[in-house]
Amino acid sequence: MRKQALIRAAACAGAIQLGLSAPLSVAALPPDWKPELLASATDVRTPTEPIRLSIRGLKKQDLKQLGIELDDMDVTATVTVENNVAVITPSQPLDWGQHQLRLVEYAPDGDIVERGLWILEVRKSEAFREANFRANATLNLVRRVSDKNLGDSPGKSQADGSAALAGGLADGSWRATGQMDLLYNSQENQMPRGNDKVDMGQFLLTGETGRFTAKAGHHTVGTDSMIMQNFNSRGVSGGYQSEDTGTSVNVFSLRTQNVTGFQEGFGIGDSDNRVDGVTVSGRPITSRRDALVVSAAHLFGADPGQTGEGVGGDSLTTTEGRASSVVADGNLLDKRLRLRAEYASSDFDFDGPNTGSPAEHDQAYSALISYTPWHDKVVRDKPMAWNLGLEHKRIGTFFRSPANPQGVADRDLIRGFTGFNWSGLDLQASIATETDNVNDLALLPRIETLQTVWSLSYTPEQDLALMEPDGQVPKMPWYGQPFYNIGYFTLDQDVEKAGAGLSAGAFHATDNVTLSATFSYSTWSWAISHGVGKDEDFTNAASDTESELTDVSANIQIGRKLSLTPTIQHNEINDKDNHITATTDTGGLSLTYTFTEKVAGSFGFTINREEASDGSVNSKTTDLTGHISWTVAEARAHRPGLALSLEGQRHEQRDPVNLSSDTESYQIFLKAIVSWQPS
Repeated sequence: MRKQALIRAAACAGAIQLGLSAPLSVAALPPDWKPELLASATDVRTPTEPIRLSIRGLKKQDLKQLGIELDDMDVTATVTVENNVAVITPSQPLDWGQHQLRLVEYAPDGDIVERGLWILEVRKSEAFREANFRANATLNLVRRVSDKNLGDSPGKSQADGSAALAGGLADGSWRATGQMDLLYNSQENQMPRGNDKVDMGQFLLTGETGRFTAKAGHHTVGTDSMIMQNFNSRGVSGGYQSEDTGTSVNVFSLRTQNVTGFQEGFGIGDSDNRVDGVTVSGRPITSRRDALVVSAAHLFGADPGQTGEGVGGDSLTTTEGRASSVVADGNLLDKRLRLRAEYASSDFDFDGPNTGSPAEHDQAYSALISYTPWHDKVVRDKPMAWNLGLEHKRIGTFFRSPANPQGVADRDLIRGFTGFNWSGLDLQASIATETDNVNDLALLPRIETLQTVWSLSYTPEQDLALMEPDGQVPKMPWYGQPFYNIGYFTLDQDVEKAGAGLSAGAFHATDNVTLSATFSYSTWSWAISHGVGKDEDFTNAASDTESELTDVSANIQIGRKLSLTPTIQHNEINDKDNHITATTDTGGLSLTYTFTEKVAGSFGFTINREEASDGSVNSKTTDLTGHISWTVAEARAHRPGLALSLEGQRHEQRDPVNLSSDTESYQIFLKAIVSWQPS
């Protein structure tokens, strides 16, 4: 009832507006007239097909008495009349599925009469509401026509390519989608498994019906946490999600070490290389769905062998373990205050089940608080943003999850950070202190690390008019549109507790400062940067060094056809302990030229010079590249595209210190690229 009242109110407003713009005409239609929705001209209604309403005696002027809505949007102004038929042509293709069409009449006495209400369904076919397929395929055919000193080069004729396939079907409340990558290479040893010319990359099959979802293939489950970080692998999962309560449940079985190619099926057949688990999330504050999100996960699995197991020891045998975590992420004070907390625990057997030591139990937790004092703050007509935060994270020495094999353990971190942005000025800064040997193992040292990172950038805002009074485009200042940045990084490490051959005291220190500037113009830009660094090792295990790096580059557009990109770089590293200075100078130029819309060429030149003050290094390397391409035919939905190119590479190295390193080689080859994007 409330919806009907709102619709009638909107219709009354439309009628009043019409009354203000034109006098109300006397009804030309009979009082008992009835509209009829004409059937689709084809078996099913398509997204762009006009909708036709038959109204006996309808004339164009009668549309002033009518209001036609399509999906609650007034489309009366776009309606045309053909032989007593009102024709509604969608301004853009309609989405697949059901749409609502409503017809009302504005009577001369101000009353509003609903004359018709229809539900239309846009379908791909009688069998499926949606059915689509698309592909993006490329095949490269290469023939080397000339070469010199290429060594163990592949055959003169090569071919490689790839194809990304995707499609979907849907009807009623269900939907199924799929995507897959195919790879081809005539050189089998360059394929992922090294024994097939055609193989599969990643794939994913998804099925949905109502609130339930199932997936099979390469995908990620749950949200990132300390027990599951960027865990994308082949496997299967099934989930349930309620839009009403914001609750979701997901169960999964994924391969621990990922696999590619036409092998291992869905990747869950090996219990020694699989992670099984469940994730749950919910929004307990129903009145404010975004105020708090609580999620939990529990998983267990096995790993057939990876090095770098942490303090627990390296292993190439099967390891196994289980892990659990609970995360609460909330927003308060109109989303100005964010609070996030996580607790996790793990039981991990580093040397495999039923052998050696039992599983190690450990814990991890983290807490994050960030605060934005205000939203939409404006100072001197410029928006200003500022945020600050504090983070504490403690990960036990033996904490490890099968779904986060590369996760860093044995860390206790406290970090503060802030960010400020106003009128082209941006500051990002953080300071953190971290210690290891969290579980205080007697034989291991404890190292404390203090890290500071900050970046300050400034982009002056220029108030340029869109057009000068004489109609000319305004000129930029001689310095263009600048961007300045200064970055600073420092890391200091001290041994707090002696152990494993390390004495208490200073351990390692690193300092780096980089200044850069970019100046942009309408057709070109240039940039310069200079960085200095210092690295000190107080254990004398490595040399102390000082370094400088200077880089200058430009991007120049000359007319509409020619572009140039020159670069110059100077790098210097001073070994203070051995009193040796190593320098590297690099210069390069790349050029592209568009002859016609279908013919283009490019040329690249790079020279690199390396020297050492003690005479141990003195080499020069020169590289040349060039190609010219011709687009014979562009790819269309029903027609493949073809491009031909002639390409060449030349490499030369001269080393007077080590004459055996002198090399000179080149290759010239023809290439044909066939591409197709059917859908």
